[in-house]
Amino acid sequence: MIKVLIVDDDNIARTNINILIDWEKNGYEICAEAMNGEEAIQLISETRPQIVITDMSMPVMDGITLIDHLSKNHPQIKVVVLSGYQEFDYVRKSMKYGAVDYVLKHTLNAQVLLEILNTARDKLMEELSEQSRKIMLEEQIKESKTLLRQKFISELVQGAVSDRDEIMRKIADLKLEIESKGLAVILFEIDDYNAICGKFTSIEINKLISSVESISAEILKGGVKAVVSHLQDGMFTVVVSFGNIRSELFTYNFIITTISRIRSSIKRYLNITACFSYSKTFNDIADIHKYFTEAEIALQDRFFRGKDQIIDKTRCAGLYNEYISLELAEEKSIIEALKARDHKRIEECLSKVFSKIIVNKLGYNSVQMICAELINIVNRVARETGIEIKRVYSDKDIPYDSMRKMETLLEMREWILRSYTRLADMIGEVKANENYSVYTKKAISYIQKNYTKNVSLNEAAEHIGINSSYLSRVFKEDCGMGFVEYLNNVRVSYAKQLIETEGLRLKDVAKRVGFNNYTYFFKVFKDVLNVTPGARHDD
Repeated sequence: MIKVLIVDDDNIARTNINILIDWEKNGYEICAEAMNGEEAIQLISETRPQIVITDMSMPVMDGITLIDHLSKNHPQIKVVVLSGYQEFDYVRKSMKYGAVDYVLKHTLNAQVLLEILNTARDKLMEELSEQSRKIMLEEQIKESKTLLRQKFISELVQGAVSDRDEIMRKIADLKLEIESKGLAVILFEIDDYNAICGKFTSIEINKLISSVESISAEILKGGVKAVVSHLQDGMFTVVVSFGNIRSELFTYNFIITTISRIRSSIKRYLNITACFSYSKTFNDIADIHKYFTEAEIALQDRFFRGKDQIIDKTRCAGLYNEYISLELAEEKSIIEALKARDHKRIEECLSKVFSKIIVNKLGYNSVQMICAELINIVNRVARETGIEIKRVYSDKDIPYDSMRKMETLLEMREWILRSYTRLADMIGEVKANENYSVYTKKAISYIQKNYTKNVSLNEAAEHIGINSSYLSRVFKEDCGMGFVEYLNNVRVSYAKQLIETEGLRLKDVAKRVGFNNYTYFFKVFKDVLNVTPGARHDD
């Protein structure tokens, strides 16, 4: 509804305007009435009308003075003038001050009133549309400048622009707070960025990136000159300009304090962590690529140190990329421990492999190759013992893809160990099942393939081709528990894996493993593992 204020000292005239049309039906409402200009000004601040219909000749404050006031203080309000014959010159003045239309009082009827209201409304809409267009254009210009700055910073730190004069010219053109000397580079990368991208929309990810930039820029305000920019895939750089400051203690303290504040702020406000590194200070902006690379190499040490770290390049030993494969004796020991279902020996064997990786400071690609060998052992032993490989891994991805998404050595080690432990348990189940009747084995196989669905004893019996009562009795004799209890144990086992590896919401976990009722899932989980799913999730 468009709000209209009527200003006239004549009660009859105001009443006539009130009853001439169905205001609401035509998209208007009378928000207030005033007897003179002064009263109208008071009501405007309270009711915020978009259109004012005003008489010209009124006591206290006339129409001309009111229109003049509105043009200076409320230019967005559209004014329609009511006039008598003898006031025509008066009306011309009002048009000069910005009234959009006028009407002679004796000619005012429903059609005329609607026409002048619609004229004022069209003017309003036209101006709003123009304002929206201007705002949109300003936002596009701002966004374009931001993209140009990001592109330039990315090219600068990566060495695509190296001529000093060209660098300084672009810095001036883009109005960047960067000087030509007394510089340092801070680099940081959001932890678990790929996982975050998998959970949120691209719009939400862009908001997250923008929030990180805003928080960082706010922290850097009031200190030395600095520019924050998102490079790609959750990696950000801060180019700090210390100018003529030569104190190494000052620059070091500033960098560490800034990193600590950004680190704690994004953790507190955005619930994310990141790893940080930084370069030495340097005095020629043309050398920025060299010092950015220094910080970039230091950041790679996150692979060994873990997430949420501040990495000092002086403590990084550097990465070596030569490939060291598993020795035959190591492979044999791992397979023997796996087939023997000896969890302690499995962990000892894998610990030796990962200790060798750390001692030799192997690079990411080399570690991937060794982990691929360890996965191949799992797959080979699973096939030999008649276990479906996909049962070993809880992830939807194939194991090699899951491995590529991991950012730290600790993540890889834990994932490998979980896979080995799971396979060892499954081998134990296979061994225990060897003496089961053929019907029990088929029922167990049916459960393993269909536990995510609405499985029942009757369906399993029908699938196998025997009586459900007979299957129930045989199954309990072999397994020591009923069909439903066994099914729930299987579902809880897979739920536990999902909670430990995928970080899903508990309600989503329940649905994924076949529980349609979350309360029932909660009860069964606690009965089987003697701990609530929430406690597992928090761990």
